[in-house]
Amino acid sequence: MKNTDLLQPALFLLLLCFGDAFFTWLGVSGGMIEEANPLMDRLLGTSVPAFFFVKLSLPAVLIALSGRLDGSALFRISLGAALAVYVSVFLLHAAWIAMM
Repeated sequence: MKNTDLLQPALFLLLLCFGDAFFTWLGVSGGMIEEANPLMDRLLGTSVPAFFFVKLSLPAVLIALSGRLDGSALFRISLGAALAVYVSVFLLHAAWIAMM
C-alpha cells in the first residue's frame, strides 16, 4: 500500500474525530449528554480549545506519520482500529441526535 493510499483514511479519521469533539461539546454544553471519559470531561470543563486539541491529536499524529511509515502493518492496523472506533462513536452521536 502506498503512503498516499493511507492519507485519505487518515483525513477521514480527522473528520470523524472533529465530529466527535463537536457533537460531544454541543451535547455537554446543552446539558443533553455527559462526557464518559473523566479526563476529557475535566478538560472540556476547563478549556474547550484544549479539549478539541486533545481530541484531534490522534488523527493529526497518524496523518503526520502516514508519509514515514510506508504503509507498515502496524500503521494500517492502528488506522483501521481508530476508524472503526470513531465510525461507531459517530453513529452513536447520530442516534442520540435522532432521538432528540
